[in-house]
Amino acid sequence: MAIQTLLAARIFDGSGADAIEDGFVRFEDGRIRDIGRRADLGSAAAGARDLGDATILPGLINMHTHLTCSGSMDVLGDALNDSYEVKMMRAVENARASLLSGVTTIRDCGTLNDIVFSIREASKRGLITAPHVWASGEVLTSTGGHCWFFGVECDSNDEVRRAVRRQVKAGADFVKVMSSGGGLTPNSNPTASQFTREDMIAIVEDSARLGRYVASHCHGTGSVYNSVAAGVRTIEHCSFWEPSGINYHQDAIDGVVEKGIYICPTLGVGERLRQEQLAAGVTDAYGPMRTGRIDNLRRMHASGVKFVSGNDAGMVKTGFDDFQLDIELLVELIGLSPAEAILTATGQAAEALGNVDFGVLAPGKRADILAVRGNALHDVGALRDLLLVIKSGQTFVDRV
Repeated sequence: MAIQTLLAARIFDGSGADAIEDGFVRFEDGRIRDIGRRADLGSAAAGARDLGDATILPGLINMHTHLTCSGSMDVLGDALNDSYEVKMMRAVENARASLLSGVTTIRDCGTLNDIVFSIREASKRGLITAPHVWASGEVLTSTGGHCWFFGVECDSNDEVRRAVRRQVKAGADFVKVMSSGGGLTPNSNPTASQFTREDMIAIVEDSARLGRYVASHCHGTGSVYNSVAAGVRTIEHCSFWEPSGINYHQDAIDGVVEKGIYICPTLGVGERLRQEQLAAGVTDAYGPMRTGRIDNLRRMHASGVKFVSGNDAGMVKTGFDDFQLDIELLVELIGLSPAEAILTATGQAAEALGNVDFGVLAPGKRADILAVRGNALHDVGALRDLLLVIKSGQTFVDRV
């Protein structure tokens, strides 16, 4: 394939470096060839596509999705009652919606093995329109625990080790554990831990032995402490939810920072439902919890926590085509700069995945490229105004 060259008013490469003003990106055979200032191109600028007042950046990485979940008002009922075939078709459509919205990589944090690993393979082969997929497959949970309907139920130290090995054998890219209960699953108790500290250590140790990392769902405070002690790679939600409400524990966050654990706050989950209810005059029942979480995340940011963005796509009113909301909320509510917020969905997210092949625009990297109209480093809302979505050098959206 011939070299393709894109010009734009600014290039944000996803590494944390300042944007390149009046820059270019060139790619060939699915890989970035080079990146720099337009003035350095010389005669090579002839024939380039000039996007004008636009921002070129890496394709977005959504770090928390559930491909078979419906996003309806009855996510649990759909998960329990829909056929395997319907779930598969929904997963294909959700993957398509993700890519066409600018997300070139998703991390799926809990879906039936046969479905998600098939989606991953079909994406690799180009059989479907889908992002690159990183998948845990079925989650580790206790018997009857959070998301047991796409989980491996395990209740002892030996059983959690066996579950890790089962998932790696099945093809998991990483191991997802439901360290506490969750709001979706009746009788799972979000404020309480589902596994002991020793269990969590065993999960992390056996995962590491097999070359995998652990993502830990944590609402309850005890689960956060257990996950930090075990040394998981990412903590999902990190709510510090206790029977009395949302609390905060600085010593746990100090451990997060010390161990280099990433936190995926999933800010966008349920936010659209909240907005609809407020517009309809319905009392926001989760308002105090939301306020507590926002205050906590601000303190985490001030403490130096590394955030990664994932919107829990598939949960109630949480769309696969609305990932940008999480990035916007990090700016609006938590106080990150636009550049910091975009990093949580580009280079910093790839770093958390443990992959150096994407997430940054640099020579030799995979050509996952997003171009948006306007200056996304001044207004992250520009991330919704798509011009180009390119995955591995192939263009899926072209609105130039």
